[in-house]
Amino acid sequence: MVSAEVISRVESILSGMNGKNGILGCVLVARDGSVITHSLPRDVDTAMIGALSATLFANNDVSIQRMNRGNLTQMTLLTDQGILHFYDAAGYVLVVLTSKGKRINLEGLIRGVDEQGKVVTGLLS
Repeated sequence: MVSAEVISRVESILSGMNGKNGILGCVLVARDGSVITHSLPRDVDTAMIGALSATLFANNDVSIQRMNRGNLTQMTLLTDQGILHFYDAAGYVLVVLTSKGKRINLEGLIRGVDEQGKVVTGLLS
């Protein structure tokens, strides 16, 4: 269980990521798909994103392991509506969504998520 103080600090980090590198918002998801906290707009169905993201990350992690490529730590999906970037954070999944129709510097996005993901991981460890 994550303390209210840690959740508050994580919320602040996620909110601080919004707008940088085209980020629309972020969701911190437990492995069971439950949303711990998020910085997405209110009109986004975070429960659905959480459940599907946890399944997606877990299934790809198993596939990567079966290919003898270690454990999945990050994953990026490019869609016609934007980018979804997934980051393993101390047994949780940090999901970052970009805004529709924005040109995204993928390297900057990944680097920024990695930097902030390490901070979140430290808080959750």
